[in-house]
Order: sequence, then C-alpha cells, then structure tokens
Amino acid sequence: MSGVISKAILHSLSEHGFVSQDKKSKKYKLGLSVMKYGFLMWDSLMLRSLARPIMAELSQKTKETVYLATRENREGVYIDAIDSPQILKISEPIGLRLPLYIGASNRAILAYLPQKVQEAILTNVNWDSIPSLIPLTKEYIQKDIEIIRSRGYAVTSGEATDGTTGIGAPIFSFDNTVIGSLNVAGPSIRFTPEKIEIFSQQAKKYTNMISKELGYRNRMKRSQ
Repeated sequence: MSGVISKAILHSLSEHGFVSQDKKSKKYKLGLSVMKYGFLMWDSLMLRSLARPIMAELSQKTKETVYLATRENREGVYIDAIDSPQILKISEPIGLRLPLYIGASNRAILAYLPQKVQEAILTNVNWDSIPSLIPLTKEYIQKDIEIIRSRGYAVTSGEATDGTTGIGAPIFSFDNTVIGSLNVAGPSIRFTPEKIEIFSQQAKKYTNMISKELGYRNRMKRSQ
C-alpha cells in the first residue's frame, strides 16, 4: 500500500514539475519548479533585507508609514513595514493581502506585469463584491494602469482603508521583472497635492535604489 501511495505522490509531484524522472535509470530528481520556488523565496528574503534600511530612510523623509509589498499569484501582500513617527498614522498588519487591483502598492505591481497576466487577473472579476471601499471597474483599472506606467507610480485613496491615501512605486529584479513595491501611506488629510508630488518622487527614488541593489539596470527592457 505504501508503495502505491509513494508512486501516486511522485506522479503528482512530477505533474507539477517538482520532480522529474530519468527515462533510463527511472530515478527521480528535483524538477524546475523547486528551483523556481527556491529563487522566489530567495528573492523575497533578499528583497526584505535590502529594502529595510531604504524603507526606514523613506519613512524619515516623508514622516509617513512605508510598506513593502510583493506579489503572490493574483494578490499583493505586505511583507514588511516602517511605522510613521506621527501619532495619527496608518498601521496595517504584516501579511495583509488584497487583489492586485486594489490599493496603490498592489496596482503599482499590476501595472508592470505582462499584459496577458494583467488580463487574466482582471477577467471574470465580480466587481460588485470585491473588498474595495469605493466602486472599481475593469475599465477604471485599465485606464489607471496607463497613468501609472506613464508617471511611474500609483496613487489611491480610500480603497482598502477609509480616509487613507497611498502612493506605490514598483520594484524590479535583475531580470527586469516587477517583484514588489513600496507604499507611502497615511491619513488623506495630510496628502495634499503638493505632498503627493513630493512623496511620489521620493518613492520612485527609493524603489529605484532597491531595484539597482537587486541587479536591475534597464527599465526600457521591461515585459510589455
């Protein structure tokens, strides 16, 4: 019985690319999927390690909370944060996850994914039941993606948390792939047009620093 179960497990692992079988020896070895997820884990750990001091500096500059987000399938996830030193501040939990079309940190990632991936994420969404506090549509998100790509950052207000504004800028890896974002977030009352302009340029500056540390060099070669 145990042999049958083991074969079934190996067959399942093989189907998903976690192991592969040598045709001659019939022996199994680790597959490409293990390497893929290993690299993803390394990227995540490296991202947090490199981003932490840069996030702290950005928070000092803006006096607002700075979040580090990364993508997991169709969602964005906060994996680290530096809290604002101000009494009135935004404090979302690490591990918070939302669809990639909700919030500045997530939309900054979504905007730089390949178009086919964007379309897959935005297709068959029930826009009446998404966890956004304000109405969103596929058409609105697609137009916002164009704006984000033209200026290099995302701005949202009151989508995930009432009365808050976030400014998200993308982080790119050595292979020109978007792997995360920084989000400068705080009470909307403090995010005047002048502050948004200043904070957005600072967010872009500091995400570029992280991207360069990860080996990213040429923004023109991004996947379209």
